[in-house]
Amino acid sequence: MPTEPHPRSQLRASRIVLAAGAALVATLAALAGGTGENALLLVDPTRSESLWAANYYRAARQIPARNVLYVDPGAVSYQAFVSTNIAGLFGFLAERGIADHIDYLVVMPGTNFFVSAPGLVSDGCAPVTRFGIAGAYTTAFITNVVLGGVSSQRTNRYYRSNNDVYGFDSEISWLSGMPTASGGERYFISAMLGYTGALGNTMPEVLAMIDRSVAVDGIFPVGTTYFMHTTDPLRSGPRDPYYPSVAAAIIAAGGNAQVLFDVLPLTHHDCLGVMTGWADPDIDGADMTLLPGCFADHLTSFAGNFSSSSQTKMSRWIAKGASGTCGAVEEPCNYAGKFPHARMHLFYRKGLSLGEAWFRSMQYVPFQNLLLGDPLTRPFTWLPVVDVPDLPKTAASGTISIHPLATAMAPGAAIERLEVLVDGVTVRSGLPGQGIPLDTGHLGDGWHEVRVLAYDDTDVRAVGRWIGWMEVDNGGRIASAVPAITSGDQGTRFDFAVSAQGSALTELRLVQSGRVLATSSASPDTLSVFGVTLGPGPAEVQAEALYADGEQVRSLPIQLDVSASGSGSGTLAPFAHDYHRKVLTGGSCIVELPAVFDDTLDSAAFTLVTPPSQAIIAAGNAGGYRMITPDPGATGTDTLVWRVTTPSGNSADATVYIEYVDPPAPCTTPVVYCSAKPNSTGGPAAIGSAGTASVIGNDFYLEVFGAPPNRLGLFYYGPDQVQVPLGDGYRCVGGASFRLTPPILIDAFGIASRKLDFNEGPPASGASAIRPGSTWNFQFWYRDPAGPGGTGYNLSDGLSVKFCP
Repeated sequence: MPTEPHPRSQLRASRIVLAAGAALVATLAALAGGTGENALLLVDPTRSESLWAANYYRAARQIPARNVLYVDPGAVSYQAFVSTNIAGLFGFLAERGIADHIDYLVVMPGTNFFVSAPGLVSDGCAPVTRFGIAGAYTTAFITNVVLGGVSSQRTNRYYRSNNDVYGFDSEISWLSGMPTASGGERYFISAMLGYTGALGNTMPEVLAMIDRSVAVDGIFPVGTTYFMHTTDPLRSGPRDPYYPSVAAAIIAAGGNAQVLFDVLPLTHHDCLGVMTGWADPDIDGADMTLLPGCFADHLTSFAGNFSSSSQTKMSRWIAKGASGTCGAVEEPCNYAGKFPHARMHLFYRKGLSLGEAWFRSMQYVPFQNLLLGDPLTRPFTWLPVVDVPDLPKTAASGTISIHPLATAMAPGAAIERLEVLVDGVTVRSGLPGQGIPLDTGHLGDGWHEVRVLAYDDTDVRAVGRWIGWMEVDNGGRIASAVPAITSGDQGTRFDFAVSAQGSALTELRLVQSGRVLATSSASPDTLSVFGVTLGPGPAEVQAEALYADGEQVRSLPIQLDVSASGSGSGTLAPFAHDYHRKVLTGGSCIVELPAVFDDTLDSAAFTLVTPPSQAIIAAGNAGGYRMITPDPGATGTDTLVWRVTTPSGNSADATVYIEYVDPPAPCTTPVVYCSAKPNSTGGPAAIGSAGTASVIGNDFYLEVFGAPPNRLGLFYYGPDQVQVPLGDGYRCVGGASFRLTPPILIDAFGIASRKLDFNEGPPASGASAIRPGSTWNFQFWYRDPAGPGGTGYNLSDGLSVKFCP
């Protein structure tokens, strides 16, 4: 491991106080967290082990079906990675409506462990030619910076140079480990769940790692973190000066830690953490026990370089029992900032997830360092307890209200906020005990999963959750799927009797985590898929009915058990399915190519026959999908024609019927209109707002300034804009208007404010319902006995607000 003298980069940015950071976080649609709702799985649909790990991990972590992206996670170069993988990633997040709460990107096994990236990152010690595949995804928000050329010692803005913890959120810009309004950077926490190539782990080892990581969450296991001070100055020296102080801090935080002078903690069978520096530690043969949840690493050049047999690989820590580890994918030089700081184990002990603790301890952006394991592992997090006792147990219709109950478990903590997700999408926020309305008319008929997340007010932002489901029936539409069998192997054909009720049915589908597997235009019908396409493990599928008015109705999910054994007979010609696909304009989109075949995954060749006329097809997509980027101005409908070939034959041509859809408009800034006349203060009263006009965010405030002090007034709203003399001023709101009662008292400074609580709802009904996409006009009416006009009252100017999701 070469070394060279270099100044150690220090973070000297001004500290942001916690209150300011909390205020910034409170405006977001979804907060930080470490549950399955915050993770997106990147799954190669052409690799059995990738599908297997995704099926298993998703079931173990109860990850929403919406949070699975079927695409090859790798690329031939970082430039190609940016133009295809990252473009497809952001398009997928927008299309699925989950960008507000995805913090972790987890790469499944079955792909390469690095992305080729020569010439982009400068280093005075050794050339940087590779990024760890997870590190490449970490840079998703700063790809333009990386493509322009950066130093290998570029500071990771989430890094913290002291012992403070702060829960991660990908929507936050970070500076010196704290939220910032300027000068910061956004990231994802990215990890590779397992590497199953040469010198990596076996699939049983990866699955065992998942089991032990899930089992240890929130149980505060008793064990010891061992900091190993070795005789190798190049590998131990960058970190061992910090061992004594960090060990003392762990003990002060209620944990156990020791500094030992050896390579490994031999004869110790209570290892919750191991940090050492050695090229060839005998991890497999060591007389030691790694407890579930353990993070262990050895600082050396090639621990994460699986294309070289030199030095012990970090995969041995996983085989030994760790939940996570990390290592360099090529010669990194021994810059301390390229490896986790000793504080990583303190951050972990204080309640951050494994991924958060690792990333917060990485002083430099992890270009060459690869995190391997389960980043969601949270053994030392005080997990809030959540319950929803009143979710309807019979089919629901209209607007319902649920009253979640949540309790913070951390000493002295309280629940700060609740988030309600339906089918993996954030739809509401609220507080414990508060009625949270759900308009089922916006959900569509059929089965819906409901999740309630509870975030506490600690620095960790610990999150607990409740998961349930309900049926919706507003229009009498139903989708169902009945499996002929529920278990088999990769060669098994799984048949489903599918049907749908309701007029104007367009299409019946069989889907897996939103991925279309097979389709039909008839009801009832039988749809089939082979186990090889689903992947081994606990696979889950649903029937989905699409209607002419755009409504989608889903059936109850069906659990299948697919054995990793077996293979297809290879005697059936493949069958390709037509289907309809909505594609958002303004970005890229992954379009699946559904086909049924009983040959191996890697033997299937998908050929584009006719590309869409209003979109560009990305190069290099070889599996059962294509990434398309709509042309500027793409509109209406389009088609993509394709076929699939296997050793058993060719399919007929199939068509993806594309409908281009504009993305939802973002929240816009409220606009002041109309005018106001002077009041008894000598000037007019001016209306304004705070927060965002997001119904989900539920943080919108109406404000007025310059009104007469200590007088009563009230806000009201309506659909139209007018300017008609009224009182001493003008009425600016027309149409059927609604008051926000009760009246409020203007303070001594002439200021009044009111939160527009979308959960409780304004005190009006019918046409007054404020929904995403609607525009309403607001005004403040107030008493003014000493006003210049003598009428005794006046009004502010008007405020037009367009509300967004």
